[in-house]
Amino acid sequence: MKARLLLVEDNLDMRRTARILLDRAGYLVTEAGSAEEALAAIERSLPDLVVSDIQLPGISGIKFCSILREQPRTAGLPILLLTVLSRAPEKVQGLETGADDYLTKPYDPREFLARIQALLRRVQRASSPVDVLERGGVRIDLAGREVTADGRPISLRKKEYELLVYLIRHGGKILSRERINQALWGDEVIVGENALTVHIRELRKALGPRGEQIKTLVGEGYRFDDLD
Repeated sequence: MKARLLLVEDNLDMRRTARILLDRAGYLVTEAGSAEEALAAIERSLPDLVVSDIQLPGISGIKFCSILREQPRTAGLPILLLTVLSRAPEKVQGLETGADDYLTKPYDPREFLARIQALLRRVQRASSPVDVLERGGVRIDLAGREVTADGRPISLRKKEYELLVYLIRHGGKILSRERINQALWGDEVIVGENALTVHIRELRKALGPRGEQIKTLVGEGYRFDDLD
């Protein structure tokens, strides 16, 4: 079966060039000129891989990547970012946001296709979709929405459960309050400044001793660690 690719590029000439390469390589390609168009296309049909420019009108390629990583349906979607930016910080930012690889434009067509093939092979080698998240004694059965801590069943409210899933998915990484708020509530809901603090406190309480794995880093955010 042919792999389905979503190509997100606002420059028409560059998009046409990439489309020709991908068509000749045998991929099924959907085009989008912006992140907004791409998100709508993903709602209709989930691709096997996304190729996106960083400098897009409206939502940037890096923000687009972040949005995909925050949604369970697209969290594992392989993403190749294209950029004319050669400075390391932009590349690092893209990778830290969740991109799997990046390629600087203008690129060699063979390298472009090789990187796509490598990402698709990586996905194919991966195990079946993860139904269980586990870190340091805390286990989440995503299919059954069941949480245990050292084998003890944990009852959580909806937002506390979503918060725990998000923290464990990003275990070991520092997550800012803004990033967590965006993941839990998005842009459409206005929440009080204290809402996240309350949910963190209640989640720690529910997890008992394992609640100590949720670390507060003053001025930076939160991180879910393994206990020593």
